[in-house]
Amino acid sequence: MPENFNLNSDFSDQNSQQGQEMSGSQPNHPISPQYSQPTYEPPPQMPPYQQAQQQFQQPSGQFPNQPFGQVPPEQYYQQIPEQPFEPRPEQKFAPPPSNVFIRTSESDLERIKAEGGTMPGIEPSEPFIPSDGSNAGFQEFSPESTPSGKKKNFVPLIIIAILIIAGGLLGYFYLVPLLFGEKETMVTTTTTTETTTTTTIVVSSPYPQISGPFQKSVFNVEISGPLVVEAIKSAAVAELSSPDTFKILIPKVHDDPLTNEEVVLSLIPQLPQRLHPYFLARKYLVYVYYGEVNPSLGLIVDIGEENKAEVKSVFLAWEKNLGILNDLKNFFLVNIPAKKAKEFQEAANAEAEIRYFPYPGEEMAISYGFVEQYIVISSSLESVNSAISHLRGVTEPIYP
Repeated sequence: MPENFNLNSDFSDQNSQQGQEMSGSQPNHPISPQYSQPTYEPPPQMPPYQQAQQQFQQPSGQFPNQPFGQVPPEQYYQQIPEQPFEPRPEQKFAPPPSNVFIRTSESDLERIKAEGGTMPGIEPSEPFIPSDGSNAGFQEFSPESTPSGKKKNFVPLIIIAILIIAGGLLGYFYLVPLLFGEKETMVTTTTTTETTTTTTIVVSSPYPQISGPFQKSVFNVEISGPLVVEAIKSAAVAELSSPDTFKILIPKVHDDPLTNEEVVLSLIPQLPQRLHPYFLARKYLVYVYYGEVNPSLGLIVDIGEENKAEVKSVFLAWEKNLGILNDLKNFFLVNIPAKKAKEFQEAANAEAEIRYFPYPGEEMAISYGFVEQYIVISSSLESVNSAISHLRGVTEPIYP
């Protein structure tokens, strides 16, 4: 390769020469310094389609038969004359016009009309107008076939009419009967089945409930007072039962049971006044207990659990000077032996509180005990224990 070979300079000269041929302008020459502001004349405008054809034409150059970008081998070593470098003075040019052009069919048609040419393959045609001036060949459009804007105005009117009708129906069938109509009364038919119910009136028992086994003896008393006591004792010993038998005695006058006051005040005529509220007008029960040796008469009174402490204090005061022994002597069914003890003693029976005064002999002692809401008074300790056991467990009512 020669020393002065410059491939870039050859291509640059060729490109500049081709650009001159395509643009039709003369090669640039150095501008003398006396022209400080040279006048720029734009190249003549060519129609866009000619510019497009010119861009795709093969430029006339030194290598017409060679592919684009290839140089014959004999030109590789061609000597390029050296030219001295002369600096060019700075030139000021006006900005080149914009070469951006948007091509449209309308612009092409206007350009062709301006140049007096025609589009290839397209021949202008005249509209067909009949000689008689009629409108044959044209489609007639009636006003009914075209959509009218008036029809759109009927849609809101239809909606408003529907709302008005619905409101009227609602007011007629619902609001008017609700405000001015009569209230409807709903009649409910109830089918009732008649049933015959037999009601048994249970008379309240005047006696405390006790548990079995026990016997019951009902007898009539013709008189009151001391004779009542004699009648009760006679009924108790009229028929002796086997040992450990518990029998209830129910005295009556003309087939009516004696009241609490009639029985209690007959058995205890000297009942302390403080005990009247707790002994009288309450449930009571007279019984007889048959022991191994002697029978014993007894009395059960419902004094109430809340009154137990008060009654107990009265009995303790009653024990002083042993006056209680004489006041309770009617509970003996046998002869009273001479007393030898000097005071009452206590006995235990589960949760029951028992106090007794012993007499000589078996099954003979003035005794009283408290169990739940009841007080039990008898002439033997065995009789009190038997009554306490009958007041516990499963009890049943006692009727005359």
